[in-house]
Formats: sequence, structure tokens, C-alpha cells
Amino acid sequence: MLIPVALITFGGGRQLAITIREPNALMRGAGIHRLTFPVELDARNTIGGGVPVTLNGCAWLGMAGMDWLGNWTTERPIVSQEGLTFDAVAVLALGDEQLAVIEQRRAGSDLRFMLDANAVLGYDPAAASGDQNARWPARSFQENMHIYSDTWQRLLAQTSLATSLAVVVPVPLNSSAAAKVGAHLRDAIRKVNDGEYGDAVIAARRAIDSMETGWISEKAAIQTPKGQRSREERLSALRHALHTLASPSAHGDDVADAIKWDRETALAVIAGVSALAACNT
Repeated sequence: MLIPVALITFGGGRQLAITIREPNALMRGAGIHRLTFPVELDARNTIGGGVPVTLNGCAWLGMAGMDWLGNWTTERPIVSQEGLTFDAVAVLALGDEQLAVIEQRRAGSDLRFMLDANAVLGYDPAAASGDQNARWPARSFQENMHIYSDTWQRLLAQTSLATSLAVVVPVPLNSSAAAKVGAHLRDAIRKVNDGEYGDAVIAARRAIDSMETGWISEKAAIQTPKGQRSREERLSALRHALHTLASPSAHGDDVADAIKWDRETALAVIAGVSALAACNT
């Protein structure tokens, strides 16, 4: 694949050829992961050695909507090498939820990132004198990066994402039923993070209660033979099962007290309710 090279011209006739290659690693983190891009720089004999170079910017998911992904920077300081090309590694942090959104937007096809980039030269003795335009050390540019589907799949495999789960649920910021569902799910996640696992399950049940009415009754849903159940009947059966699972936490009886929730089981309930909400939109 042809990798575009950005040729940046600074004051005093100084040039820097910058090649940002497709990502080569996605390192797993604690809920946030590290996507790395190899970078090659060539001063073309116009910049002496020992000049600091700052390279950073922000990344956009170049699919429909142009979703902002965050800021990227290099993992270590960059210093020019006279007469030689020199390398760097650009790093973009991506959370579990962002990876889920990327997968939703990508829908199994190739991926495209757009990188806004800023390049700044540090103190350069060769350009220390003269007018300001001759010394001007800052430039900006953009790069579009195409990432093939199989390449992205290999990167995802490096994070062992089977150990975690993120579900993308459209949540409008209004007073609709979908907004109320999203608010309860966010509350459930906050309670999990605070260690209040039983309360998190209660919040998940409230999300179910806030969903639109019109569900098929539990009795009617299960009376239909399994091989003949419609999508609506199957979703209704899932709704009733999740509601039954999440209900004991809201009760004060002996059976409810005997059910102990931990982080993993509470998250499993939240994930199920989130999936139901996503299918129900």
C-alpha cells in the first residue's frame, strides 16, 4: 500500500519529510489501550543534527460522521540527526467504548483514520538569526490513513478483548424513553465503579422499566414453538428474563438477601440490558 509522505517546509528553507505508517500494535491496558503508529522523518540535509522536533495532533474516525478519537503524541522526544533519517512512534489512547464504536462504524469493512498533525522545531542554531519568517518553526498538516480490515482484526486480537465487553447504545440527550434508558445504564456503570454492585443491578432493572411498552407477555412468548418465534417474541422473552434476573436486588426478602452480586455478575446484567436496549432502538 502506498504510504503518503508529508513534506513540511519551515522558515529558512528547512524541510521535514514525515511518513506516518499504518498502526503496528494495539497494546492492552486497564480499560484504555495504546495504538501505535511508526513514524519516519527525513530532514533532507536542510536541518542540522540535535534539533528537537515536537510532533502531535488529534485523530478522527474517518467514517460517516467523522468521530473525534482523541489526541496523539510521540512516546519519546524526537531529535534530528544530520544527514540521516530518524524514527519515532506516535501513540493514540483508545478506550474499550471507543473500540466498540469503531467496530460499529466499521461494520466489518476497512477502516480510515484522519490525523491532524502539528510539527514544531526546537532551537536550531543555524536559524537563530535573521527575521522571524526565516526562523518560523511551526507547521500543520493532515494525513488520511487507510487500514485494511484484516490488519485491524490482527491489532484487536492483541488486546485479548474477550476479557471485556463494550456495547454501543444510541442515547439521545432529550426526555425520550431511550434517553431515560441511557441515563439508568450510565448510573448502573457508575455504581459498579463505586463498588455498589447490588444498586447497579437495580439501576439496570430501572433501565428495563424505562423501555418502550408493547412487549409480548412472557406466557405468550414461550408458548410459541422455539423454531417459530418471531424477533419480537424472542426480544420479549429476553426482556422478561433480564427483568426477573435483576429484580431480587430491589427486594428485601430472604431470597433476595441470599443473592450476592460482584463486579462481574453486575456487569453481565448491565451488558444484557444494554444489548436489549441496542436491539430495541
